[in-house]
Amino acid sequence: MRRILGTTLLLAALTLLTGCGSDTPGAAREPGGGPASGRPCDDGGGDCYTAPTLVSGTAAGGEVSRRATPLPDEAAVTAYAAQFSEPFATKLTRAATRVEVPEGNTLVAAVVTVGCDVPPGVDVRRAGGGIEVTAQKIAAPHEECFAPVTTVALAPVPGPVAG
Repeated sequence: MRRILGTTLLLAALTLLTGCGSDTPGAAREPGGGPASGRPCDDGGGDCYTAPTLVSGTAAGGEVSRRATPLPDEAAVTAYAAQFSEPFATKLTRAATRVEVPEGNTLVAAVVTVGCDVPPGVDVRRAGGGIEVTAQKIAAPHEECFAPVTTVALAPVPGPVAG
């Protein structure tokens, strides 16, 4: 009886730990929080953006920044990923290489949250000569977690982007 109870408690604890964050890349999301339909959005300035890819990892480090960093080539991706701990740095690098960047677009990245929750999506807009990426509101945020979850948004945006 004790062995069954102990196993049950262990499984419950592991389930709670998993619920606080995930090391799997997040799916691209639309502003409403649902899965991306592939429909671009408009920032009012005539630029259309593909739904960003969210990549999340537990205890990865990083600091939230609304201003996106341009990642025009593999060296820039590697340099950006170096700010994070492993295995997240490698996961982010792999995710960046899988993002389809149309001709004439630039891939950008931004740490959108470091906390207990992964946002349902992000909003991307051109502002002040650069690109701003902001996390959408989390409907029911967790108040506590065992380790913070870092979420980075990867998005191809039209034209060149100032660093």
